[in-house]
Amino acid sequence: MLGSKTMRTFIQGKTKIEVYGGFNTVGGNCIVINSPSLKVMLDQGVNFTQLKKFYGFSIQPDSVEELREMKVLPLREAYDGVEEVYITHLHLDHLGSLNIPGEIQTYLPSKDVAEILSKSWWFGWKQHLLPKTLSFLNFRDLEESKKVQCARVSHSAFPSYALRVDTDDASILYTGDLRLSTPHNVSSNSLESLEKLSRDGIDVLIVEGTNFGRRMNYLTPSQFKTLLRELLEKYKRKLLFISTHSLDLEVTLTILELLWKSKYIPIFENIYYAQLLDIMISKVNYTVDKELLFTPRTSKVRVLENFEIALLEELKDVKKAIFVPMYAIKDLKTIAELSNETTDGLVHIIVTGEPLSEEWIIEERKIINWLKLLGITSYRIHLSGHYHPYEFKEIIQVVKPKKVIPVHTTAPRTIVQLFNRLR
Repeated sequence: MLGSKTMRTFIQGKTKIEVYGGFNTVGGNCIVINSPSLKVMLDQGVNFTQLKKFYGFSIQPDSVEELREMKVLPLREAYDGVEEVYITHLHLDHLGSLNIPGEIQTYLPSKDVAEILSKSWWFGWKQHLLPKTLSFLNFRDLEESKKVQCARVSHSAFPSYALRVDTDDASILYTGDLRLSTPHNVSSNSLESLEKLSRDGIDVLIVEGTNFGRRMNYLTPSQFKTLLRELLEKYKRKLLFISTHSLDLEVTLTILELLWKSKYIPIFENIYYAQLLDIMISKVNYTVDKELLFTPRTSKVRVLENFEIALLEELKDVKKAIFVPMYAIKDLKTIAELSNETTDGLVHIIVTGEPLSEEWIIEERKIINWLKLLGITSYRIHLSGHYHPYEFKEIIQVVKPKKVIPVHTTAPRTIVQLFNRLR
């Protein structure tokens, strides 16, 4: 292994694996596969540890170039000679800025989902993540690639992919972020996808290790469903609030099905939240055969394929669960008033797949303060979007790599030592 503070290089024959971000830290992944016949970049994410060092509410970045200078985004030098960029999923610590240096063809897990997601980036520092042209026409979907193989995996962002890169003398498998135990069978089986990509052998496995060395609130998908089911059975009010990560399709569908069984009508009041779910549902051909409502704030509403449209004022006597983005926590008071409800004693369920610090979207203590002010009880449930350390053995048994490079982890040495024992 060679490298500096900003980049580490791993050698496999004539192939160099250059890790510009994600080594010995969670997030900010940026990996360049550099061989005589091929040079591609895998992810180019935001480093939230760096972001929090220099920016906050009162200090905002001025440009994407400033973000690169501050090492929040990969340095421009990382893109030198890169032919194509591949993004495994749309969490910001992998997606980064789509204002990419040079005319480099970029592949996204879904440019349709990315375009809807980006509509909420117009204010604050996230505007620097928008494509330079403000258009997604020049981007392509991962599955269109001719140089890199991909297979869909389960994660707390839909869709997510693992990638295989074959160079002159090396076969490299990059897991991206993934979980092995999924709360809903709508997504692909991660192990089956890794097995598919590992046929003909793998020399180097670049593997995420988010949960190694981390203090965990452990829940299996079945425990998650049991816990949520019990909460719904014991709660007697007609109004319930729920917040999830907008890209976590598996968790959202699981919650919707439990709500329907408990006779709650799921309602979305944020247009971006609703549009993301609508397009993700359509992409997996999931059938919505029960009530799923969108309550618009204005008369300008796009057609949503899987939602019915209703006004919140018309649903006062309905048993309803309203999905609210975590950044819109102040909306809870208005929603309760429109529903003829007092906020005292209401329940708000937050389901997270990632530590909140990983994307730095909100400050949790401020949410807690607002909920306390409104008299709302909050239940925070964590269902990890990443595999657990005890499942690492299953990945190694399926992939059978000759070497591993741990990324997206603060415990790379632990992972290498475990791999050497398992091998």
